[in-house]
Amino acid sequence: MCSDGLKAKQAASAHENEGKLNDEERQRLADFEAHIRRGMEQSEAGLGKTFKDKDDFLNYLRNL
Repeated sequence: MCSDGLKAKQAASAHENEGKLNDEERQRLADFEAHIRRGMEQSEAGLGKTFKDKDDFLNYLRNL
């Protein structure tokens, strides 16, 4: 779990470089951040999928 201070530091760091991005890059970054947040929320809620080992994970990816 991240502390509030760490979250604030990460957000500040991410936004420092945002001014140097073009519109497309800024949108891609926002989409990426949204996906990461959603994944973290799902994981904290126990909704994530777990795998026994690497082979189990790779088999899952192959069958998508």
